Amino acid sequence: QSTHTHIRMRNTRTATIQSIDPSSVHRICSGQVILDISSCAKELIENSADAGATNVEIRVREFGLESVEVSDNGSGVAREDVKMLTMKYATSKLRTFTDLEDGVDTFGFRGEALSSLCGTCERLIITTRTSSDEEGLKVTFDKNGDVETEEICARSVGTTVRVEKLFHPLPVRRKQFERNKAKEYAKLLRVLQGYALASETSGCRFVATHQQGKNGARQTVLQCRASVSNGGGGGFRDRVASVFGARTAESVFEIDIGLEREKSADEILEEEVKEE
Repeated sequence: QSTHTHIRMRNTRTATIQSIDPSSVHRICSGQVILDISSCAKELIENSADAGATNVEIRVREFGLESVEVSDNGSGVAREDVKMLTMKYATSKLRTFTDLEDGVDTFGFRGEALSSLCGTCERLIITTRTSSDEEGLKVTFDKNGDVETEEICARSVGTTVRVEKLFHPLPVRRKQFERNKAKEYAKLLRVLQGYALASETSGCRFVATHQQGKNGARQTVLQCRASVSNGGGGGFRDRVASVFGARTAESVFEIDIGLEREKSADEILEEEVKEE
């Protein structure tokens, strides 16, 4: 019996170098920012924290396959800025590269998250209101980050971002998500627990719910009230108890470690110049 081996010969003809079309660039780059349902939730929670929110609610449907929604009571987005939300590299946190040298005290600053979410989901819906607005504004964005619809609606001050059918435009990523939905959902819960315990978000109350089925009951999977003091101690122990249970909180003990940042080469050079 003979064995036949089929070898695909590589095309040795030199291909012409061309620019990738903008739509494909957007989809490729967006998929590098939004890796999974956890990174999707991470970006939205950090936006809420940067907006000064003290109450954040995360609503997940069908393990995140149907939708993920993050709602907060932060400062909201001004009407004139709403259309800029989904423009890549548009941000209120940074103007020039030198701003990084002065220190950035926010979670994010590149302005990629919402634009990338548009490129990796079927639909992105943002509802927001600032303290100077009498009503809220609900805006639906398409895959390119352009406004599809907008309407006036009732809303308290803050912002709600709803991501529907993550990875819908990327069939391979979508199928992988569907096959591993339970694993990805468990990973999402660990991320939510991390933010609930982090000192940077300790002044924030977190509530996360999960709904299975169109008419299924909404189950609370995480509930953590804000710490009275952001300095840890009893406040932190209370948060551990609310996330992992009283027995786990009893085994938590406080440690005090001082960490010093190593000086950069520029800082060392600057000190040497001053000494001369």
